[in-house]
Amino acid sequence: MSRRIRKIKIDHNGEFELDLAPLLAVMVKLVPVLLVSSAFVQMMVIESELPQVVNEAIQRQEQQPTPTNISIELETSGINIVVTDKGQDKVETIPMKNGAYDYETLHAKLVAVKKAHPDIFKLELHPDGKVPYDEVVKVMDAARQARDTNVKFPVFDTKQGKNVETNYMFPEIVFANMMEG
Repeated sequence: MSRRIRKIKIDHNGEFELDLAPLLAVMVKLVPVLLVSSAFVQMMVIESELPQVVNEAIQRQEQQPTPTNISIELETSGINIVVTDKGQDKVETIPMKNGAYDYETLHAKLVAVKKAHPDIFKLELHPDGKVPYDEVVKVMDAARQARDTNVKFPVFDTKQGKNVETNYMFPEIVFANMMEG
């Protein structure tokens, strides 16, 4: 029995065709999945339990936009409360107190604003990008409801046909500059 040794020839100058079709097929499927799964805008919602009367009043307010708008500008130098009524702005400035925001004065001024505009439940918040997140949350807490249990605000109850009282001031807080950053 003879064994033959076969010599294999290797052609180093030969050409071959690279098949990229499977790679392209994966990329075509992967790119839409990555686009769908990425979050371009993150929205955070703090849920709060509101009485039914207040929820109905907020829905009525959304259906009938009023010319009155209340907003808070939270800056590194202080807080501005801007009340826009019939096209005119009224600005109240609360300066920093000992290097910190004066939440007691803010709350007292917001109670006065709520008493002047009892039908408004929405507040726009304009925080500066340099203001820490915990300061923004403290401002939201100061605006959400009255701290004194004796302070009440009238809300019209459609089921009873009369005004009832609540301690909620501005439970619907919207970030007005959400898309800027």
